[in-house]
Amino acid sequence: MSSGVKNILIVIGAIIAGSVVVFGIESISHIMFPPPSDLQLDDMDSLKRYMPQAPAGSLALLILAHAAGALISGWIIGRFAHGDKRWLAMLTGVVWTFFGLINLVMIPHPIWFTIADICVYLPMTVLGVKLAAMQKT
Repeated sequence: MSSGVKNILIVIGAIIAGSVVVFGIESISHIMFPPPSDLQLDDMDSLKRYMPQAPAGSLALLILAHAAGALISGWIIGRFAHGDKRWLAMLTGVVWTFFGLINLVMIPHPIWFTIADICVYLPMTVLGVKLAAMQKT
């Protein structure tokens, strides 16, 4: 298998692993900040009505979850990819940002959350690559 195909599979795996981290931290957030009993997480209208009332701590944990997911993705790329790992990390950070933007468009969030969320993915993915490089030395 060529290194290009391996890198594509590594990036996909890194995004999946990062998504698992995001899901795990979101689950912890739901324990720490239980959503109202009438909130239906699979109903966009219900989420849109809830978002203005969402606790700031819950939203901050969500940003932490997104940052951790991007960081893990970058670390996996830094540890296992071949060639220009920073480019792959930047590409992955852009993918994370794209999906974050889709979420922000579908479900309006407070402005502070929107700004922080958009700004977290790319730097954290690149940082993950740097952390992986530091571990190798």
